[in-house]
Amino acid sequence: MTLKAPVTLGNDNAAALLIQSAYRGYQARAEAERKAMTKDLERLEERGEAMVNSRASLMAKMKGTLGASALSNKLMRGVAKVTMANKLGGVSAVDRAPAGAEKDDDDDDGKYPLPSLSKNALEDILASLRKDNRFSIIDAMAILRAATVVFSKEASVVDVDAVEGGQVVVVGDLHGQLQDLLFILEDKGMPSELNKFVFNGDLVDRGNHGCEIALLLFALKIAFPKYIFVNRGNHEESFINIYSGFEEECLQKYDHKVFQQFQKCFDWLPYVSVVNKGVFVVHGGPPTDTNAKVQDIRTLPRGPETNRSNVDEKRKKWYKDMVWSDPHPEGSFIGVMPSHRGAGMLWGKNVTENFLTNNNLSIIIRSHQCVSGGIETCHKGKVFTVFSASRYCGTGQNKGAILVFGAGEVQPQPAKALVWNIPASANTVGYERISSTRKGKEAVNDAVAAQATEYIIEYKAELRAHWKSVEKAKKRAKDGIINLYEWAHGLTTVLGVSIQWPKVFDKLVKSEHIEIINGKRYVHWELFLSSYTVKLKGGCKEWQDDVVSRITSAVIQSGKDLLATFVEMDADDNGTISKQEFVAALRKSIPSLNILSDSQIGAVWSSFDADGSGQVDFDEFKDTLEKVMHSDGGEHAQKVGVRWSTRTTQSDASNNTDAADGAMTPWEQTLSESFGRLLYSHRQELFHVWNTAFETDETQSIAKDDFKMLIRTLDASTGKNLLNEESLAKLADGMDLNGDGRIDFKEFCHNIGCMTNNY
Repeated sequence: MTLKAPVTLGNDNAAALLIQSAYRGYQARAEAERKAMTKDLERLEERGEAMVNSRASLMAKMKGTLGASALSNKLMRGVAKVTMANKLGGVSAVDRAPAGAEKDDDDDDGKYPLPSLSKNALEDILASLRKDNRFSIIDAMAILRAATVVFSKEASVVDVDAVEGGQVVVVGDLHGQLQDLLFILEDKGMPSELNKFVFNGDLVDRGNHGCEIALLLFALKIAFPKYIFVNRGNHEESFINIYSGFEEECLQKYDHKVFQQFQKCFDWLPYVSVVNKGVFVVHGGPPTDTNAKVQDIRTLPRGPETNRSNVDEKRKKWYKDMVWSDPHPEGSFIGVMPSHRGAGMLWGKNVTENFLTNNNLSIIIRSHQCVSGGIETCHKGKVFTVFSASRYCGTGQNKGAILVFGAGEVQPQPAKALVWNIPASANTVGYERISSTRKGKEAVNDAVAAQATEYIIEYKAELRAHWKSVEKAKKRAKDGIINLYEWAHGLTTVLGVSIQWPKVFDKLVKSEHIEIINGKRYVHWELFLSSYTVKLKGGCKEWQDDVVSRITSAVIQSGKDLLATFVEMDADDNGTISKQEFVAALRKSIPSLNILSDSQIGAVWSSFDADGSGQVDFDEFKDTLEKVMHSDGGEHAQKVGVRWSTRTTQSDASNNTDAADGAMTPWEQTLSESFGRLLYSHRQELFHVWNTAFETDETQSIAKDDFKMLIRTLDASTGKNLLNEESLAKLADGMDLNGDGRIDFKEFCHNIGCMTNNY
């Protein structure tokens, strides 16, 4: 920006105006950049939630399949314990119940007397939390059990009215950021008849102190049940907590029983609060059906899933609308459309107007989205989004905010709203505050790059196909390169998320993968993708190489001439081979492949399809095989065919990992990555089932047989079917680093390269 000098340096007014104009320009640019950064984080989070929602059925399938098997194993162990106890003449706990029967956690309520929740005790709790202390496990379980009872007695819609001279404070998402909650309570004071609170969901996940926030609010609820209310958000759903960090937090601080008790309590949280009879407070949005009534929401059941199993499909959809939906980003939009989050809807202004009119309401207050200013409005001021986690996840640039309503008020008063951005100098709890704008921007970009890495690994095959087609269409003088626009456009198209990719280019692309041509930067996209490979380590690397080698050998050692084999595979005689023809021909001609699944053979076929056309022609077939075959130097020296073997042997793989990786053929690499991604992409499901379906010890370790059952079920549930029993046994042996016959989660993570730094 070029600044024009004032007419005279002595003209104080002109100089002041110039400085003021420049400062306002700077503020406008900073605000625009802050909003863009916040939006990038929001888009990536929504993309992640869509992925989680798509896996909800997988989790249910895994738990269902494993449940019966795990229970059967436990029963067998119980029988064994009883038998042994009888033989020894001793008394076992299981002797007092049917063999193998599990004790109900709810039977030991007496172990958890409710801690003192007097006003002084609550002040002591707040003081202790400010010192980064935590609740004891005994107090945590007592609070959760008592709060579950309190919430279960409330309706699905609660009415909250400010008394004369009092107020109702509406708080948005906190996401485990305890510092923001402590700031709010310090500013507004403790709950009372004159000072009521509505917390609008998403208490946990993302931040480091979800346990402390939820337990503090639940303790306040027990002490002041008529003055504090908590709505349910999408991050009070168990399968979201599994992926977004809260389950791991509970296991780090307590054990899995505490996590399960949190879920029981979350299941009873109300869906909606109606403030002063005119303000509809809900986490996501209103039900989008035309005739939706608040009175009907009041009848929606809560509690365990079994309580809600008989609800009609319409009411089930309403629940998703209320915890998952967002207003459509285009203010002129009319109607509804499916949300990019994978659940809920994007709704237009007509839905807002219709719902408010039908229910005699004035406005909707919702949360669910990180907004840069803490508060945003849409639909002609009828919808307010309030978000209370400032500097979201310790990396965002957004402000936190709350809304306040006095007696009878159904419109928020700007003078009563509170917007903040806790300064870096403030006392912090457990996570680092941003100390400068430069560092803040860098932290946001780090967060964006870390999240993007997950998706690049997940969609690597699709990215390869996309950029291969781009390169083929462009026909550049040099092969294997794309420009920055093509790189960013490919990520946006394939990953389904539009963010400022150039901002994180240097964090995602290594310098050695960049080439400068005529002053412009180009990306060697194959090298770029190669850096996002999930590689198994240790004993698992040997297992992976062994399985890949056996598959490869089975394919190339059929002893037939290449052309003859190709012609035989080309069943419809059209000059190309489809995946179905390839699988059928190999099954027929190579009996040893009966141990492999169609998915494994299909992975081999995909690597032959060099141009991504969906068909394999003779040249592709021949060229790919020739890279890993050699003749015996005799009469067949001029033609490939009779005796073939892979360049990578098991001994090579164990003695020289780098050389083995370098010698990998396209199909070997495809198969190898399939094994790594199977474990990497589904690590959250594995971690959850690990701690729920099996008997674990204090290190969260499971027996190798249980581990094999877990991986076998995952493999079948995802439709990959990559592993046979021999492979599973070798994998389990490779995971058991210390040889104790059990596998803990650290051992599991250690063997998957991309995960090591995260656990």
